[in-house]
Amino acid sequence: MEACVERLVLEYAQSVPAARPLDAELSLRNDLAIESLSLVSLALRLGGELGVDIVDLGLELRDLKTIADLVNVGRTLERQSKTNGRHPVSPDRERL
Repeated sequence: MEACVERLVLEYAQSVPAARPLDAELSLRNDLAIESLSLVSLALRLGGELGVDIVDLGLELRDLKTIADLVNVGRTLERQSKTNGRHPVSPDRERL
C-alpha cells in the first residue's frame, strides 16, 4: 500500500523531497504542497485503483493530513475492496 500511495503522492506533489521512501509524517499540504482539490483527485484515484468508490464510503478527506493518513485510507479501501469482492485496477488500466 505504501508504494501505491507514494507513487500517487509523487504525481500530485508540487514540492518533492529527495529522500525515498517518503517520510510517512510529511504533511500533504505543507510539505508536499498538494492543494485541496488535488488531494480529492488523489484520493479518488487511490479508490479507483483499488476498485472502491470512496464517495459511497463517505470518507472524511478533510482529515487527511499526512502520508500516513493516506496510507490508512488506502488500507481501509483495500479491506472494503476485498469485502466487496472487487479486484484492484492496475495502474495501466486506470479509470480516471
